[in-house]
Amino acid sequence: LALQFAEQHRCRHVAEHVQQVSRLALSLFDQTQRRHRLDGQAREWLELASILHDVGEHISYEDHHRHSYYIVKNGNLRGFEPDEIEVIALVTRYHRRGTAKKSHPTFARLPRSMRKAVRWLSAMLRVAESLDRSRAQLVDRIALSHHKGGWTLQVVGRADLELEVWAAQRHMEPLAEELGASVRVEGARSRSRGRARA
Repeated sequence: LALQFAEQHRCRHVAEHVQQVSRLALSLFDQTQRRHRLDGQAREWLELASILHDVGEHISYEDHHRHSYYIVKNGNLRGFEPDEIEVIALVTRYHRRGTAKKSHPTFARLPRSMRKAVRWLSAMLRVAESLDRSRAQLVDRIALSHHKGGWTLQVVGRADLELEVWAAQRHMEPLAEELGASVRVEGARSRSRGRARA
């Protein structure tokens, strides 16, 4: 359904990018589940937001995150309650710039549990988006591990991941805040020729 919605808004040219971002975002969700304790419904919201996060680009790349919010909010996304659509729209809104704050009326009106979901999901989406900065789908898998000094996100791919690692580290702060400690991003080259999915 979300892919059909995106295609209706002229997003076929970014299909591979959004599918990669969705895959990586869901991997982050699954690997941090013990921390955020969000349910399968929230995972579905993240998947939809990941697929739709760049839908605003056909209006303008500049501030496309704001355009994505408007399109998702008013795009007749069927099968979801108004608050759920607001969550999905806000996650697309915060995937690029800014963070959710109670001073933002649409965010503040949500129930506490949904505000928590917006913070976590938008943070995951921001990192996942950064991990495809080149839009070449270079990252095969990611592994998030906790240690005494904080967290390490290992990014494994079959090519030079310098740009992806730099971008992910640059946009890591919101997720680090939710995790409660700093996150260091490290790149590694895949040993096998096959492409293992994260």
